[in-house]
Amino acid sequence: AGAMVLRLAKDLAENNKGSRILVVCSESNAIMFRGPNENHLDSLVGQALFADGAAAIIVGSDPEFSIEHPLFEIVSTTQNISQDTEMASKLH
Repeated sequence: AGAMVLRLAKDLAENNKGSRILVVCSESNAIMFRGPNENHLDSLVGQALFADGAAAIIVGSDPEFSIEHPLFEIVSTTQNISQDTEMASKLH
């Protein structure tokens, strides 16, 4: 979801001169936690790799260099869906 939100913020900033978009993302995987299950050991992999987290960023265009100091530039964005990946992320 984070990448999609950055794409949307970039589009908003580029099409609204002088705008600044506050992007806030949070992810809470703790609610999905399930105890160990011999039939679904793959669920432990996701629990080991991912955790709860949050981040925020301000996205804008045409910076005021006298008061702003941009650190990064979003050059371009794209969205693709890979074929045959519907089972890549599944819930039990």
